Amino acid sequence: MSINLTMFSSYHTLYRLATTFTDIKSFAIGIAKIYKSAFEADKVTVVLKTINSAQYVKVSFKNQSKIIKKGGVSILTKVEKNILKQENEIILNKRLVYPFTFIKTLGGIYIKRSKNLKKFTPSEKKWFYSLCEETSLTLKIFALYKEQQKLILSYIKSISNFLSQHVPTSRLHTKHILQILKAMEKELSLSKAEIRSLEFAALLHDAGKMGLPRKLLKKRKPLTAEEFELITKHPRKGTELIKDLESLKPVMPIILYHHERYDGKGYPSGLKKNQIPLGSRILSVIDSFDAMYFGRPYRKGISIEIVKEELKKQRGKQFDPKIVDVFLKILRRKSIKKVLGIC
Repeated sequence: MSINLTMFSSYHTLYRLATTFTDIKSFAIGIAKIYKSAFEADKVTVVLKTINSAQYVKVSFKNQSKIIKKGGVSILTKVEKNILKQENEIILNKRLVYPFTFIKTLGGIYIKRSKNLKKFTPSEKKWFYSLCEETSLTLKIFALYKEQQKLILSYIKSISNFLSQHVPTSRLHTKHILQILKAMEKELSLSKAEIRSLEFAALLHDAGKMGLPRKLLKKRKPLTAEEFELITKHPRKGTELIKDLESLKPVMPIILYHHERYDGKGYPSGLKKNQIPLGSRILSVIDSFDAMYFGRPYRKGISIEIVKEELKKQRGKQFDPKIVDVFLKILRRKSIKKVLGIC
């Protein structure tokens, strides 16, 4: 592959890293792979500083081996510490060093070719410098993205805490929801982004009920036609709360359609089967399980065996059959039983 084509491929891969990975370790591994492949080096070490902490992630590729470390400054060698301290690159015949800097040092890279390999050409040296500048910018964008995610999560938790005080909603803890979703991840081929959106949706799906009368939310008797009409408006009201937050756009359809039914008899739009977003179909099962097993302030929970029977009865009616099967499957796992307190 020519240098121009390799450069283009490296830049494209770097862009994909920034828009795909959400954790610093995966990001560091991806960067190390780009440089090892692009420069045919037999040793590549990437050190990245984690956001707002004194922790580091170090990824080293040497020939066919890979070493990954995470921790404080003690995981760094003297050479690696010096790379992070200095603000100038080192461009030698068999060694390339660059501190990733954007206002402040975000990390660094060290590339080495052994004695039996050819020297870095002038074109490769220029290319290394250019790619490192692009990597520094990408790392800054990644850091800003993580900061935004923290702000969004803080916003979501604030709404969720306020919601739990005023509206009978989920009894599942955030970390329990995440464990359930991760258990379903492989079975349903869910991406990290889909799990993140589902995690947020699980916290916010009842937010639209905040404007409804408490008496209505706690009513045990059947709802009148007018009362039911009010209830059906809460998914749309919930999406109104987050419509201006760009990073929560993927969460909106999950919230909006989580009361749709697989048979088309749900609300607000009467969607059916695969017309309903996958996230909404998953949330529908988790939310119904939560309501049945843990109960609500106005209704006692029921036994796990009765819950399972109810889920089976609603396969192909209220719920997507495949999602019910996957959910029932993970309920048999000891780890999930422990999380949910199932005997």
